[in-house]
Parts: sequence; structure tokens; C-alpha cells
Amino acid sequence: MNRKMTCEAPSTISYQYDIFSTVGRILTSSLDPQEVFQRVMTVIGEFFAPRHWSLLLQDEVTGQLRFEIVMGLDPEKMSNVVLMPGEGIAGWVCQHGEPLVIEDVQRDRRFSSRVDNLLGFTTQSVVCVPIVNGRNKVIGAIELINEISPDRPAMGTGDIFTDVALLTSIGVFTGIAAENAFLHQKIVDLAMVDALTGLYNRLYFNEAFEREVDRVRRHGRTACVLLADVDRFKEINDTFGHLVGDKALRAVADILKASVRKSDIVARFGGDEFVILMPLSDEAKGRVLAERIRSLIDQWNEKAPLPGVTLQVSIGIHEAGPEDIGTVLMVADEKLYREKRYRKQ
Repeated sequence: MNRKMTCEAPSTISYQYDIFSTVGRILTSSLDPQEVFQRVMTVIGEFFAPRHWSLLLQDEVTGQLRFEIVMGLDPEKMSNVVLMPGEGIAGWVCQHGEPLVIEDVQRDRRFSSRVDNLLGFTTQSVVCVPIVNGRNKVIGAIELINEISPDRPAMGTGDIFTDVALLTSIGVFTGIAAENAFLHQKIVDLAMVDALTGLYNRLYFNEAFEREVDRVRRHGRTACVLLADVDRFKEINDTFGHLVGDKALRAVADILKASVRKSDIVARFGGDEFVILMPLSDEAKGRVLAERIRSLIDQWNEKAPLPGVTLQVSIGIHEAGPEDIGTVLMVADEKLYREKRYRKQ
């Protein structure tokens, strides 16, 4: 929806009210950060009708800017593009927290042609505003490319300065909404993470497992589950104390995280018991993973980071398909304790 001013168009005040009303509804309708950003960019497209526009987010640690949402250009080409701190117009805006209107970027020393060269694109003009959160901290930028030209003297209202002021306000509202969404996401993530080990907890695993059960049954796939627990863990607690026992559990958790594939789900199942879900896998792949885990545990024991503590784990491995996926955990548990009894002999 292009709302450019005509003789029959609403006044600037009415136009501003429409934008803020729409943005307000959008920013309070979701606690998903990605959805918030996508909706804001859609509004900008509707009200300002830009040719090319993007939303960049700043990494809290490195200060680098990545293109979170790209409109009007090929998003895949931008997916791996990262701006260094202070690089280009967007970098300057994020460092200084001020909007910029550059009519001819070739005459501005702040402009970086690196992205143009990567994309085979020509930037002529830039309108860029910061995204600012509720703590007045810049977290990113909204950038409109090639909006200023003789046949296109301004964006939505017909007055470039009014439009930049509107975009700046949208950047502030977006930052506050994004901060709320990120905080909400952190709370959700914390509810799914085991505080001691940093692995997913049983609640998260149960949800992920149910999704995998549905996929296996629907598509006729197989999945493999590994259940593992720490041998003689009670002895570690009784001999060295619970603080050392906690360190031992964290060590096992770190080894499991280092062993699995990106597609695998590893969680603390409870106490000294851990579970790994391997989608699209069979028991042979499960045995390979188990050997990798045991090898890393042997390496850990050789280094002896906890004097007097030797780690060992028993592992039950079971593969299941559509007909028996519902019992895969129970069978893996039976195999775990069968191995545990064997290792005690």
C-alpha cells in the first residue's frame, strides 16, 4: 500500500497517526523477535514504498552488523555478509546513534563500497536510522537504499525530513519491542535448559521427542536414542562431595555436547542420566557416537582435571521406526541397565 501524498491524501498528522497506530499494533502483537522485525519491515514497505530496504542487527560482543531482513534484494546473497564495527553508513549510524540522509554516497567518506562490490549493486543514496532499545542502546539500524532521486524527491509524506523523523521513531519503537521479545525468549529458553549442565532439560526433550515421533510415523523414518548415566556417581558424591559431583556432571555434559551432530538433541534426563536423540539415524550410527563419547571420556580421565575422579558411563542404544518409535526410550533404558550390570561383573 503506497500512501504517497496527493491532493486527496490525508494530512501529515493523520499520516503519522496511521503509521504509529499500525506500528503500535504490530509491535504489541508478538513476542517473537523475528516476527516483530518482519512485520516492521512490511509496514515500512507499505507506508514508504522503498525500492530496497534492510534491517541490520548488531552483535553485542563483536559489534558487527548482520543483515537480519533484506527486502528488494536477494536475501541469500546477503546472508553471509557482515559489516565490521563502524563500517559504512549503517556502521556509523550504530556507533553514533544518529540518523543519516546521504543523497550521494560517492561524496561521503563514511560510505563503504564493499557490499556493492560483493553484490554487483550500485548504491546512490542512503537513508539510515538507528534501532534503539528501552535503555537507549543502539542494537541495529534500518536502512533504505536509493530513495532519493530527482523523480523520487521524498518517501511517504513528500517531505524527506518528516519521513526520516517517522523512521527514527519507528526505529525506537522497534528497539523497545525487540528488547521485550528477546527477554521473553530468554525466559522461554531458560525454562528449557538445565541450570547445572547447560543442556536441554527433560521438558524440552519430551517436546522434541514427540515432534520426532510424529515425523517418524508420518514419513516412515527411523530414529536412534542413546540413554547414558554415570557409573558409580553416588561414590563420587560420597567420597568427594556434591560440588565435585556437580563438576563431574558438567564434564560429562560438555563431552556429550562435543560429541553429537548439530541435528542431534542432547539433554539431562535427570540426576546423572543423559539422553541423546538422533533423528534419521540407525543403531550403527548410535554405536559410533557412543564410541566417540567413551573416547573423549578416556581423554578427560588422562588429563585428570578432578584429582581422584575417574569418569565412566554406561550407554543404552536403540533404533526404532514407525511401528515401535513409541517404546524407543523404554527399550534404550533396558539396554542401559543391561550394560550397567555387565560392566559391574
